[in-house]
Amino acid sequence: MLIMAACSAQKPKEAGDLNQSETNQEQKNIDFPSDYLTDIVETAKKGMTDTSPFNVFSNTIEQVEMQWEEPVRTDHVGNGFYATYDKKNTVFGFTAKGEIYDIRSYKKQLQVFSLSDLKEVIGEPAEIRTGEGEKIIVYNLSKEIQLKFIILNETDKVDHLSVYNEERGEQAGYVLDLKGNSDQLTNKQWQAMQTWRSDIVNFKENQPNLYINGRNEKKISLTFDDGPDEIMTPKIIEILQNHHVKGNFFFIGSEAEKYPQVVKNAYENGNLVLSHSYHHVDLTTLSNAEQANEINNAGLAIQTIIGKEPAMIRPPYGETNETLIENAKDKGYSVIIWSIDTLDWSQKDPENIIKNVTDNLRNGDIILMHSDSEKTETAKALPTIIKAVQKKGFEIVGLDELLGVEAYQ
Repeated sequence: MLIMAACSAQKPKEAGDLNQSETNQEQKNIDFPSDYLTDIVETAKKGMTDTSPFNVFSNTIEQVEMQWEEPVRTDHVGNGFYATYDKKNTVFGFTAKGEIYDIRSYKKQLQVFSLSDLKEVIGEPAEIRTGEGEKIIVYNLSKEIQLKFIILNETDKVDHLSVYNEERGEQAGYVLDLKGNSDQLTNKQWQAMQTWRSDIVNFKENQPNLYINGRNEKKISLTFDDGPDEIMTPKIIEILQNHHVKGNFFFIGSEAEKYPQVVKNAYENGNLVLSHSYHHVDLTTLSNAEQANEINNAGLAIQTIIGKEPAMIRPPYGETNETLIENAKDKGYSVIIWSIDTLDWSQKDPENIIKNVTDNLRNGDIILMHSDSEKTETAKALPTIIKAVQKKGFEIVGLDELLGVEAYQ
């Protein structure tokens, strides 16, 4: 429904600025061969329209901008974006990572065709959807590609078409709810957490640099906050090493300076070493300059130890705002939250930590745990979590692979 609602919202100005008499006159002067729609279908099978050289299989919006320069405008729709090129009669839908999943042609010649024309040449559609003031005629050309014709109710003619890659498009709309429970929380704590979880998912809709989960693939990431220390972090590093899986450590910069060898060991064992700010404070309570200092100082502390500055930061407590998002982006950082909270900080029994993972596991989950000295139950639960996740057929990977973004600057 999200994509349907967007179909008529991205119309290039040139295609819409003609008055009806001009459009009708142009249509009278157009005499296409009967195989024109067949040509459209064959082009669509390649993931393309005849208005651009780009496709929905491998191209990115960056490649479009290199050839066509900046779009006239870019609109945010759900978790995707739509870039309009008026003079090319083309609109590109793309994910936060820049992958094109939808190419729309507003070529004026399309406006001569009715639903009966489509049925006569292409055949019966797989589906006819109803949108606001329009019908969406859907043809499934392959497992990945849909060809959609959008017909306006006012004219009963095609307004534009869409060549849509379902697999890529699904990624643009794939955002998970946050899961995880604890019997150690008060009702007040639980209600506050539920409110925050709902708020962060809503906030993410307009923030492509904020990640709650990865792609809709059978992969997950294990993440550990609040380290390093000299007791628990080394134990977790050893468990990960023994099971041949990669972890993701969000280290506090000031603590990393105290235990540089632990940080180095985490990195040298193949784990990602990432930022959890310098002082572990609620960054949203700080000024712009103070936020920037927290990011800079933590990055410098980690870079001094492993030779690389992180490109991912997890704000303490998951608290974020637009100022932090902009600060992080300006300094080359993606902001990482989580989709499963083991609530290991509140648990008295490792079985509850394990249950929070195994009961809620989904494609692309980012699992939150902690690696500071108080989290003894986390280390007890981790081997079982790893085995259970792998038994369910999930691959445990680094956040860079899960999200498709760089881990280091």
